[in-house]
Amino acid sequence: MELINWVFLIGDYSVAVILVLYFTIAYRTGRLSRVMFLAFWIGCLIGATWEFTFMFLGDDFAYAVNPWPFGLSGWPKKLAHSIWDGGLFMTGVLLCRSLLGRESRFLGWDWRELGIMEVWGIGQELLVEYLFNGRVWNYVPLPWNPVIIPPLPGSATTVGYTLIPQLVWVIAPIVFYYLLLKLHRRKKDSIGLS
Repeated sequence: MELINWVFLIGDYSVAVILVLYFTIAYRTGRLSRVMFLAFWIGCLIGATWEFTFMFLGDDFAYAVNPWPFGLSGWPKKLAHSIWDGGLFMTGVLLCRSLLGRESRFLGWDWRELGIMEVWGIGQELLVEYLFNGRVWNYVPLPWNPVIIPPLPGSATTVGYTLIPQLVWVIAPIVFYYLLLKLHRRKKDSIGLS
């Protein structure tokens, strides 16, 4: 395996471990609320829905450019990517708080919050595809997963960017935002606030 692939492999798992440690330590030391700790794990579960679906669809849908040794290309890689997805959702939360202010965030539907999460979700997906599609994985163009963006200069893909991975990051921020609002509402109801 080439050096760059070892960097990708180590980076994938290192970031996943760091994210789990960070959110767990931040929660246990009181720097992160229970709602935000649960939101991280909900983000991981949402990410797992497509990460593992893509794996079960097999090489006819997406395949590793250079499979990793020791069985790390299968479910361990998908688990790590699911944790990354949780971190990406929480980055959207951080962006909302940074751009809109920390007070009164995620207490009720706010198009600005959802807009920030959507722009972040779609933008980071395009960047991730630009950097890694063709280097780490390839999506196979299919009738239900057509190419919607041709290969961009400097990218490694010769196929381009297909619909399903992009669509995931249009829909997923909406689901995450909705569940985050429900978490906040449940917390508010449990302490008797109306």
